[in-house]
Amino acid sequence: MFTLTPSCGIIPYIDKDYIMIQILREITDWGDQQISNGDYYVNSSGYLIGYMPQGKAYKEFKTPIKQFSKSRRKFKLIGEWPEELPEGAITVQGSKGNTYTIYNDKCSCPGFKFRGQCKHLAEVA
Repeated sequence: MFTLTPSCGIIPYIDKDYIMIQILREITDWGDQQISNGDYYVNSSGYLIGYMPQGKAYKEFKTPIKQFSKSRRKFKLIGEWPEELPEGAITVQGSKGNTYTIYNDKCSCPGFKFRGQCKHLAEVA
């Protein structure tokens, strides 16, 4: 696998069988408040893994930030790249076509996050 830094730009060809990291540009209009928007790097679990403020250097977080919320804000997808998964992780396709990751007996689907169990884990067991 490879590592892509934000300065490399967007990969022109991507195999959609990979789990993707989304690069989201915030386009929220904050009105008269002086808040600058930036680019957010979000993994397949919805966790924030990196941030690049407007006109500044990219910052990657040591551990993903789970409290990242897109509510009441506007974003535009500006790029994607394949996410490197840990050894032993597998991907499964959900009934509606979404792709989820199973690792250490945990699933990245919303059902597992809510109930602590899901049909994807049962199918691979």
